[in-house]
Amino acid sequence: GRNRRRYGGYIIHLGIVLMSLGIIGIELFQTETQGTIRPGESLSLSGYTVTFRDLAEFDTPDGRNVARAVVDVSKDGKVLQELHPRRDYYYQSQQPMTIPGVRSTMEDDVYVLLVDWQPISANGATFKVYHNPLINWLWLGGLVFILGTMVAAWPDKDPEPARSRAPVRRQAPSQA
Repeated sequence: GRNRRRYGGYIIHLGIVLMSLGIIGIELFQTETQGTIRPGESLSLSGYTVTFRDLAEFDTPDGRNVARAVVDVSKDGKVLQELHPRRDYYYQSQQPMTIPGVRSTMEDDVYVLLVDWQPISANGATFKVYHNPLINWLWLGGLVFILGTMVAAWPDKDPEPARSRAPVRRQAPSQA
């Protein structure tokens, strides 16, 4: 029981170190850029290139107007992933909601936000791009922390009940 609690504590501390790396990555190394580009044009950030391909605007049956862009995220000339950042506008509540396109790896995250757009055939769309290195270390550290807590708090096995043997007194045969 005691060793398990000790090892659980070690695992918890490892989780804290991993979360700290993630926070440091966000605070010190996050970069961002913003620009208005036309289809076929690109924005570059931290070795990544985000190329605007298309934008569609449509209404949905649940009362939203959706503006959805299609962008390619590439690195060293190789397309890594197609993302779909969008802006939903809810007619009933008159509230917009921005949904980012996210490329996530253990190394880093790239977020692409559709900030503004012009009707098709006009000037294009405005995107904000964030690069967050080490962000997933924060989430991994949280999972390790939870695992360590479970290890440390796991209940001990119920010890087998001790069998007490009371000494049996033998009475000497009575002599009458």
